[in-house]
Amino acid sequence: MPFCDFVDGDLLVVKAIFFFFFSGAACIYPYVSVYMQQVGLLPSQIGLIKSAGNFMSIIIKPVLGSIADKTGRSKLVAVLTVMTASALLFSMLFIPPVPSKTTSRATREQSHLADQDKSDRNTKDTQSWFSLTFWLFFWIFFLSHGVYWSSVSQVEAASYQTIKRKGRGQFGRQRLFGSVGFSIFAFVSGFAMDTFTDWTKAENQGKRTSVETAGNKTKTDYSVAFYMFLTFMILTVCCLLKLKDWSAEPSTGFLKDVGKLLSQLHLLIFLIAVLLLGALDAASETFLLLHLKDLGASQTVLGVFLFVRTAAEIPVYVISTWIITKLGYTAVLGCGFAAIGLRFLLYSFISNPWWAVAIDTLNGYHALMWAAMTSYVSISAQDGLQTVAQGIVATTFYGLGHTLGNLVGGVVYNRYGAVAFFRSFSVSCLIGFLLFYLLYRCFGKKKNPTGRRSDTEDENETQTSLMSTDGDVAESQALKQGTFLRGGSVTSLAGENIGFLRLVKPQDRDISGLK
Repeated sequence: MPFCDFVDGDLLVVKAIFFFFFSGAACIYPYVSVYMQQVGLLPSQIGLIKSAGNFMSIIIKPVLGSIADKTGRSKLVAVLTVMTASALLFSMLFIPPVPSKTTSRATREQSHLADQDKSDRNTKDTQSWFSLTFWLFFWIFFLSHGVYWSSVSQVEAASYQTIKRKGRGQFGRQRLFGSVGFSIFAFVSGFAMDTFTDWTKAENQGKRTSVETAGNKTKTDYSVAFYMFLTFMILTVCCLLKLKDWSAEPSTGFLKDVGKLLSQLHLLIFLIAVLLLGALDAASETFLLLHLKDLGASQTVLGVFLFVRTAAEIPVYVISTWIITKLGYTAVLGCGFAAIGLRFLLYSFISNPWWAVAIDTLNGYHALMWAAMTSYVSISAQDGLQTVAQGIVATTFYGLGHTLGNLVGGVVYNRYGAVAFFRSFSVSCLIGFLLFYLLYRCFGKKKNPTGRRSDTEDENETQTSLMSTDGDVAESQALKQGTFLRGGSVTSLAGENIGFLRLVKPQDRDISGLK
């Protein structure tokens, strides 16, 4: 049998898009916090800048998703968002560092050296809040972050639509290529930055250059990572242009359908859990690398850490469909609080950055959570709302959640230090789990379209099946696999009998083709 019979061309392009996009993101996004710190910004400022970008994504992701679904031009919207955001993020390479006030050696040798150091530090902190550097980072990140990551939601919608249309494939097995690219090039870019920094230092031996700071501490050369990022973004755009347009027919009652989607109580409770998990994820993503830097980690160590963290997701994506089917969506999210809380607690005890590499093998659970989030909202939404539905879950996690996590985390980390930061967020995981459990048990369980119903209900449905007519049988035979998703409501057709042919409920059938 020819090789092309085993490989679906559309899904192959989707895999390439995930690989190139996340490979590019791995080159700069994990290092943005330490890059900002190197140019002179404070941890509280870094938290504010990243929160501003996440806040903007709250607005821009649903807006772009709505435009894509309403106009039926999802592919064009995705291409333009990647191009615009990539140009803005690349421009961060050219932002000048915060001007620092230096003190002469004679002055520093005076009797009031301690007071002078304190005065200089306070002056530098004041200058950095009003510096051009801070405001350039603020506005660039504010405008680009939401636009950049909204394109991921659009590609995820394309994956689900392609899988539904072809009746083959699993979402986890497409998305894992993003984790493969991220893990490889997070390490490669970190190693490349250390290598280029050493070359630059050797070329400027004996000179005071921009590569060294006072105290003979070497600065990292980030330029190679930014150029790698730009290269991967160009490849991503090329693949997007190659992908067949995945747009569904524009919804005629778009706003009404969106309101109907968001009025589902089970989905709102699910999104509350997504919000809390997003806040916890942001706290780890933004401030853990700052802590590792303070412990003396090099860019190569950070690269190895990011490689292990992301590589742990790859096997989990492969089996994510099977695990979700066995445990259920709510159980997967509930266990997510426990996994993140354990990691935070272990972070608070490390004194060597290499221990973080071992701890973050637990990050593989992040892949399971994300597969559950995206597939749950895909099942809850109709075909004409797939892009905006993915935008909603991404906005809740990365927009609202990351904004909350960065704002609170920046204050706690700056005021109380890393140990108190990680232990307090570990306790927050327990509180988040209890809140989600109580809400689900009290309000969401009866409305959950993916939860199992009792055997009595199943028996009653079987006994009330209708006798078919020839027309009913003909109509039922024309139904394709997955048609219970048509119309956007799983519950309205779940368990419905059409003549002698019974549509299987989502929870009783293998829905691996939807994930």
